[in-house]
Amino acid sequence: MAEVMSRYFRHAGITTMWCLALAGALTSARYFFPRPPLLAPAQMLAFSRHRVLILLHIAGGIVAIAVGLLQFVSGLRDAYPRLHRVTGYLYLSAVFLAGATGLWLSPDTPVFAAEGLTDLAAIDLSVLGLSPSFLGYSGSSKFSPNQFVLVRVGFTTLALVWLLTSLLAVVRARQRRFQLHRAWMVRNYSLTFAAATVRLVGLPLLVLTRNPVVAITCTFWSWILNLAVGEWVIRHRPRFGARIKKRDADGHMTPRIDVKSG
Repeated sequence: MAEVMSRYFRHAGITTMWCLALAGALTSARYFFPRPPLLAPAQMLAFSRHRVLILLHIAGGIVAIAVGLLQFVSGLRDAYPRLHRVTGYLYLSAVFLAGATGLWLSPDTPVFAAEGLTDLAAIDLSVLGLSPSFLGYSGSSKFSPNQFVLVRVGFTTLALVWLLTSLLAVVRARQRRFQLHRAWMVRNYSLTFAAATVRLVGLPLLVLTRNPVVAITCTFWSWILNLAVGEWVIRHRPRFGARIKKRDADGHMTPRIDVKSG
């Protein structure tokens, strides 16, 4: 019974991940319309300042979050290894593109965070039973970029760790240490999936903290939870957590290598 329930929850989690990833990719695609619909004023400000960089960042993110899902389909990987390598290189190239442009955009994130919260102050959330005073602001609230220094640090750190884990995944694959390669790909995709989770945690964090500055700052650091979940998967799934042996070029078995140590 426990095994059946475990399998059920695993399948439910995977299905939810696929749905959220594809939904995030589809909603982000609106930026490529001649006149992107449903953009908030803060998003329009960012788009007007950095149109090319944002389009490159979003393009890389869309490809990464969608193609990255295929990297964990074991049947596809085993039956079509060449396709797995091609999609893997496509995924990692998209990560490098999105990560590099994210670093370039990070200095302006405090401005966009402040503008975004100012936009929120003008939105009526009474339909959800939420008043501005309950959420920690008023209709005339103004926010300064100086309040969001940690937002820039969080966004920059995410981009750096995203790039680093993708590089380590490439290195392990080139070394033919495929068990470790898969572990680093799990860590990397958990960071890619931050594009979906940041859209989910903003309002709940605002309700919980009732402090707009704290809520938006924690939202930009929520990728740490993604990374923790990825690490849990690596350590508790047998194919990632098992100790493995690696055969060297002379055909001899090297000492056991623990995938958890990377």
